[in-house]
Amino acid sequence: MKLIKTVLSMGSAMLLAGCFTLDSADLRATGEEHVCVGNRGWYLFNIIPLACGNASEDPFMPWVFFRNDVTMDKIQRRFMDYAKFYGKQTGDMSYYTQESVLFEIPGTDFPVPVPYLLTYKEIQLSGVLK
Repeated sequence: MKLIKTVLSMGSAMLLAGCFTLDSADLRATGEEHVCVGNRGWYLFNIIPLACGNASEDPFMPWVFFRNDVTMDKIQRRFMDYAKFYGKQTGDMSYYTQESVLFEIPGTDFPVPVPYLLTYKEIQLSGVLK
């Protein structure tokens, strides 16, 4: 019974881990806008997507299962669609990617290496709209 509770709690934590975000802030001094688009998710063997943030334009749910939405083309598409919607030009773009094969035991800060069994990926793209 304890094993079932542990598996269920780990599974529910994974479901909440996938997250898509699109944030913006006005740069008042210059009249420009800074935009940051990001997505993250969990993968099995670093290949099979388990749970990711939903990068669709009008998502039904905030996450997706068994679909890879943590890709640069989906992040770029959402960034460019945002710029096009507001009629602005993009500039000073930069990206950040992270992959991790370390799993932390819940409730501790102790990382346990589980090589490529369960991996975490994250992509962020930020830029200035003029």
